[in-house]
Amino acid sequence: MAEFGAHLNQNASSERPTIFEVIAQESMTSVLRPAVNYALKIIASSRPDRLGWLWRYGEELYTALDLMVQNYFLRKYGGSFSEHFYGLKRAPCEASHPWTLPVRTTSITARTILSDKQRYLSLLALVVVPYLRLKMDQYFNRLKEENLHANTAYSPRRQALVLHIKKILLSVYPFLHCVWESTFLGYQMLYMFSRCDSHSPLVHWIGLKLQRLSKEDILAQVVHKDIFFPFVGKKWKDLIISLPLAIPNILAKMLANGLPLLVFFLKFMEWWYSSENSQTVTMVTQLPIPPPPPKPKPAEYGLSLPSHPAQCPLCAKVRTNPTALSTCGYVFCYPCIYRYLGQHGCCPVTHLPSTQQQLVRIYVSDDM
Repeated sequence: MAEFGAHLNQNASSERPTIFEVIAQESMTSVLRPAVNYALKIIASSRPDRLGWLWRYGEELYTALDLMVQNYFLRKYGGSFSEHFYGLKRAPCEASHPWTLPVRTTSITARTILSDKQRYLSLLALVVVPYLRLKMDQYFNRLKEENLHANTAYSPRRQALVLHIKKILLSVYPFLHCVWESTFLGYQMLYMFSRCDSHSPLVHWIGLKLQRLSKEDILAQVVHKDIFFPFVGKKWKDLIISLPLAIPNILAKMLANGLPLLVFFLKFMEWWYSSENSQTVTMVTQLPIPPPPPKPKPAEYGLSLPSHPAQCPLCAKVRTNPTALSTCGYVFCYPCIYRYLGQHGCCPVTHLPSTQQQLVRIYVSDDM
């Protein structure tokens, strides 16, 4: 496979990255979001009362973090975080494209950097579009669940119209998703056979393509590799004035330099405690089986437990279709806890971060 890929790219320019480099940098982008969300979930679970919002708004926090990091790399290096990690940058496809000009140059070398419009459009494609697509996927999954448990009772005209629109979306969205993925796959196939300069329709729409870093780019990075480079040689008065303005760049550099190590550490911990690796961990450590964890305590502002164990904490009635929430172990009515998790994303008693996928139905025999 690698020999075939090399054969496909043997006539291409040395600046043109191979399809394997392109796929590798895109795969790295898909790993960052789950890793950051996993870290936010661990932090929120430690103090669900005060830090539970980290899990509820985890996607928004990651989007803001991603926006800051990507903007820094696009402005400084002309490429996204993952593209720069693999030694790539973005360059104009053709001079006739309306968004390729003007091209600016740095004062240190003659290397070109992206214009403001190209950078903003790249941020739109790198950050905003994936966020909107993720939200659409989540909304589609919720619609599927609602459709499975929909109430067939009579509804007013307005509710009937909303229900009709939702059914249309349930029918159309899989087709749109297929067209979206097929378009990206088609661009990658054309790029692999050197029929297109851009590997993605979004990158092609901006009027850019990927290139390997040049000698000038590498020399410029060596000059700017120090995080505190802007403060070298400045007086104390100028330093105090410029420090507040440089804080966002310093934070972006620290995040950019520490993000690969953080991702590696989180994925390693996830593998270490995974079920597939549990037997290997036990053989290596030879530790005794730990006692079961203590029962989660109700949160300070959480719902109080009912007096009778057969009552649901949400509706205070005898449970129907009893369902346990695996994050806390408490049992609720299935409709009550399903709706609550869809709205709040946490346990109503302990405020631990939870999702609808963590519900476990309990089937009780009539003879018991």
